Amino acid sequence: MDGSHSGFHVDDGAYTRYAREVDPLGEDVKGAAERHVGPHVTLGGDGFSEMGGESGFSGAYSGRMRALQEKMHRVGGGWRQVGEAARQTDRNYAAVEAEHGDFVRRLGGDLGRDA
Repeated sequence: MDGSHSGFHVDDGAYTRYAREVDPLGEDVKGAAERHVGPHVTLGGDGFSEMGGESGFSGAYSGRMRALQEKMHRVGGGWRQVGEAARQTDRNYAAVEAEHGDFVRRLGGDLGRDA
């Protein structure tokens, strides 16, 4: 900042750029869940031998992998929400800035008439 602003200032497009940068993160996390965890959600055949099926280990392992995959999908969705929040903040900031600008122009006009 060059000192020409006092108070709070956001560079034009900063929130939009940030949203664009975080948008792919959610899809990356969801994709990782599908590629790396997804194959372990269901075990075919004798994934842990007959003993794994009989002891319940195969089912417990699959259940844990399914829970991990669901959690990763929620995390990915959270990143999408971060991007949406940044876009909403950009809209809110623009509206407040426009309102303040209108007020200052009206005030300037009123002060100019009183002079």
